[in-house]
Amino acid sequence: MVRTLLLALPLLGAVGAIPSPHLASAPAPASAPCAVRFVLQVSPRQLAASGYCRSLLDQPARYFYQLTTEHWGRSHAISTQAGSFDLGPHQEAELAQAEWREVPGNHYRLRLRVYDDAGHLLAQDSVRRDL
Repeated sequence: MVRTLLLALPLLGAVGAIPSPHLASAPAPASAPCAVRFVLQVSPRQLAASGYCRSLLDQPARYFYQLTTEHWGRSHAISTQAGSFDLGPHQEAELAQAEWREVPGNHYRLRLRVYDDAGHLLAQDSVRRDL
């Protein structure tokens, strides 16, 4: 699932957090052991994002995450943050953060993916912002 943040976002006025459920997210499949989401902080000339994972299980579990950030326009750059983490039953954890200084004409994309120890994709979310 990909969600696009349109040019209307800067027109929201005050600086504040925008939880990704307000961006038309789809629910995780019933069989998914966890759900991921982004929380965005939008301010003039800056975008910050935090990626979260919430356990849907009744027992603890170990996962691996990968956050890929990309921007393109006048230049192009891709970076990746990754690591393993444990979640207790129905707990939520902040996995990673990213921030950019926004440049008119640039495009920004974040992808958060969570895998099990065998490398199977369990949950994912992405956000795109075009200026």
